[in-house]
Amino acid sequence: MKNVSEKLNYSLGQYFSAGKRIMAVNCLQFGDTGKGKFVDIFANWADIIVRCTGGDNAGHTIIFNGEEMIFHLIPSGIVHDVNGKINVIASGTVIYPKTLIDETTLLQSKGIPCKNLKVSKDAKVIMPYHILFDRLSEARAGSTKIGTTGKGIGPCYADFIARRGISVNDLLNPDLFRRKLTKNIEYVNRLLQTYHPESIDTIMLHEHLENGEFSNKEGGLNIKAIAEKYLAYGRILQPYITNTDEFLQDSVDRYNILLEGAQGYLLSVDYGTYPYVTSSDCSIQGLMKGAGLEMFSVDLPFGIIKGLYMSRVGSGPFPSENGGEESEIWCGTPGAGADEKIIYANCDINHENEFIQGIAIRRVGHEYGATTGRPRRIGWLDLPLLRHSLRSEANQIIMTKLDVLTGLKKIKICSCYQYTGEDYVYGDKVIKFGDIISTAIVDPYFLYYCKPIYEEFDGWDEDIRGVRKYADLPQNLKNILKFIFIEVESAELRIISVGPGPEETIFVGEEELYGDED
Repeated sequence: MKNVSEKLNYSLGQYFSAGKRIMAVNCLQFGDTGKGKFVDIFANWADIIVRCTGGDNAGHTIIFNGEEMIFHLIPSGIVHDVNGKINVIASGTVIYPKTLIDETTLLQSKGIPCKNLKVSKDAKVIMPYHILFDRLSEARAGSTKIGTTGKGIGPCYADFIARRGISVNDLLNPDLFRRKLTKNIEYVNRLLQTYHPESIDTIMLHEHLENGEFSNKEGGLNIKAIAEKYLAYGRILQPYITNTDEFLQDSVDRYNILLEGAQGYLLSVDYGTYPYVTSSDCSIQGLMKGAGLEMFSVDLPFGIIKGLYMSRVGSGPFPSENGGEESEIWCGTPGAGADEKIIYANCDINHENEFIQGIAIRRVGHEYGATTGRPRRIGWLDLPLLRHSLRSEANQIIMTKLDVLTGLKKIKICSCYQYTGEDYVYGDKVIKFGDIISTAIVDPYFLYYCKPIYEEFDGWDEDIRGVRKYADLPQNLKNILKFIFIEVESAELRIISVGPGPEETIFVGEEELYGDED
């Protein structure tokens, strides 16, 4: 095998039978697991790459021509546009037109023409008032805030459900757009009367909202300014806009289709730690619906997890978090990411204080939000949460960032929880103090009373970034992997990432994982 593309094609050939052509890549945790790298790799196989749900709150990083590139809206496969790969932003997404235009402009400056980009006419449009209300509600919530990115994602989805949504296609019909906008702004301006004017003015001056251009001097929002700007956005984007549902449905059984997940299963509005979730369904089912495809049409669903540790951005339960509440508070403090690079510049991943150890792992793993720059909360791999995700998600596992923990003397794996709260009624069951929980219940109240029970393993010192065969991994690491995939019986480890580059990838056979002796 000469390169990773040949290894990929050989490996996929073992999984696919004739006529099966739809693959999904989705995170089984809280996001930020390295989906971008594998969308980039799988794009060598795919003809069509689809971003199905979410908006520009999701940052995904890939390496192109030796340069790190961060996208928030366009599928990671866009770097293969010059090779004729078609990239689709599907109907399940919400689009802030300025972000999309900024990204296409940047890509074109890098020699990527975006000539094969398709944008759904039915995608929802993020309006200035969505961003405004997102930030106002977070500020008003104080200590109970969810920790959104402030990009207007939730309010945009909420307006769609409330039948006030504006679609991408509306941007191509000026009279219709103005009528919808006028009706919505009248409603919005009434709501804004319940907020302090200074808070509104401060947010509207943000560069993400065109530095105050959308404000009305008399108070509220300026309908004319918003209409002119958004109709101009529509004219720029018109060459890309099409019926992507119809295009994708017609492409099934004719082309290889790759569905690119955003965020992670534990952040799904339907299956995650509600209300500490995003506003779309980022499960495999959500991807299919967001792409306009039939349910259960995915032939090969890959689920991605971080190798032996986890991360989470924003508020919400995280039982195995290094440093617990101290870490959650620290990571939610404005400026913490910059501060810790000075205060904890020389911290050690083997530090006896778990809070400081978590910071050290974060620094080694570059665990800072691609969208916000916020420090990601760090914790040990949580098998109860993984078992929950595997009940309805992909069981073909990609494990990433294993190289981050090289040099760590002891590695913990959360195998189960002990419940420490009052009696908790869960459907037809009652969970009592001291009960052992093997599969997580994703109610935040319940999870805050779950004490992780750990299995501890010896780490490894060998540099694994040059390893290309499972057999050549350190034995201590193979012992941990074998334990994990015996504990989560429904999962099969298929691919291991030992570094950010596409060549730093190991394809795993079932006999390799279970054939090793301890």
